[in-house]
Amino acid sequence: MHHQVRRPVPPPPPRRKEANETSVADRLANLSLNENPTIRRKVPPPPPRRSSTQQSLDERTPPPIPYHTRPSPDEIRQAFARHPPPPPGTPARLPTPEPESEPEPELELPPADDDACLECYDFSVVDQHAAQFPRHTVRSLDELAYSLTSPFASETEKARAIFTWLHHNIAYDAGAFFSGNIRSQSPADTLHSGLAVCDGYAGLFARLAELAGLQAQKVTGHGKGFGYSPLAPGEHAPPYNGNHAWNCVLLDGEWRLIDSCWGAGYLEGTSYTQKFTPRFFTSSPVEFGKRHYPEDPSYQLLSDDDDGPVSWEDYILDPEGPQLFIDFYIFDFSPMFLQPASKYLPQGLPASFHLFKRCQHMSTEEADNYPYFLLHGDAQIPLQRNAEGGWSASIPSVRAEVSLMRLQTYNGQDAKGVTVRQFLSARGGRSWSWSGLAVWTLAE
Repeated sequence: MHHQVRRPVPPPPPRRKEANETSVADRLANLSLNENPTIRRKVPPPPPRRSSTQQSLDERTPPPIPYHTRPSPDEIRQAFARHPPPPPGTPARLPTPEPESEPEPELELPPADDDACLECYDFSVVDQHAAQFPRHTVRSLDELAYSLTSPFASETEKARAIFTWLHHNIAYDAGAFFSGNIRSQSPADTLHSGLAVCDGYAGLFARLAELAGLQAQKVTGHGKGFGYSPLAPGEHAPPYNGNHAWNCVLLDGEWRLIDSCWGAGYLEGTSYTQKFTPRFFTSSPVEFGKRHYPEDPSYQLLSDDDDGPVSWEDYILDPEGPQLFIDFYIFDFSPMFLQPASKYLPQGLPASFHLFKRCQHMSTEEADNYPYFLLHGDAQIPLQRNAEGGWSASIPSVRAEVSLMRLQTYNGQDAKGVTVRQFLSARGGRSWSWSGLAVWTLAE
């Protein structure tokens, strides 16, 4: 058998800010937010990578797939001869894997959008494909990696298939976590049991990615997850304490940070809730770093433009932001651009509120959105679309807790597309309901 020769790994490129990538932040900077300027920090070194001399050929080459499961040379040639799906950046549906017998009609792809990005990229076909391989039917890691990733040409799609498969097939081992009796977290054992804590998720992701030809590292560090409580103002930073694991993966020429454990679900009390959370696949290093601190700062992937690297003290003492509810994420709002950024509002002072989508390509048209309001005491203050591509509202003097709300239903119907004017002019005799997006509290 001929061993596949790995292509040279490019160094992690610095985070370049394209014109269309920074426009939301640039527009946000034009708003009057009364924020202090940030301090620039030095660019971190690139994340470490293993050279071919660090492992023997036998270690780097996965064991052969049993003969009866191995695809034939013709099948392999057919797989690589397929037209590759569009690279990340085009919000198009991807082609499904071709059947072995009669081919199905090709998918009709919508027109390509050259300004698209990873945040609004349509992974629906990749996600549907990844759901077709239940864990109990998998015979080996090699077979699973091939089945999940072979239909896709881009490295981002291959990684997404692995990320999604872990959500469907691996559950967080809450019993072991709370009892302290954590079983082996090796990739083979995690596949066999279907249970893991964060180390098991990260280890299995890295192994499947490696078998699929990707460059992936398991990263250990601190995560602001279950059990985390923000420090009180003025409290000193505690010593560094690692409690989490995730991955750093080279995807189509760019190093990305992925947390498949938090992307699969979450702990609520002492039980585990399975909940697909794709933002832990698409988050930028800046957003990812708000809740993840790697033991090796190289894995922050923050350039000088992103104020990296961040110290442990800056990370753990970062002021607490407003409380965000699940609808905030479901409706694709950005926690990075939400203002005010602090949870606490000074009493008696004016405050400006600004809300943005995660991506500038996402629609802010009234027909595609809901009316958004601030509830402040008895007042209902509508957010109006601003020139910077989001929504804004102001309170002259903050006297009570402020809630950012979405008008959920209006007159017994879904409120999507209802305008602020319609709601304000016809409230009498109508019924409506709210859904929370975020909450700010008064500073003590």
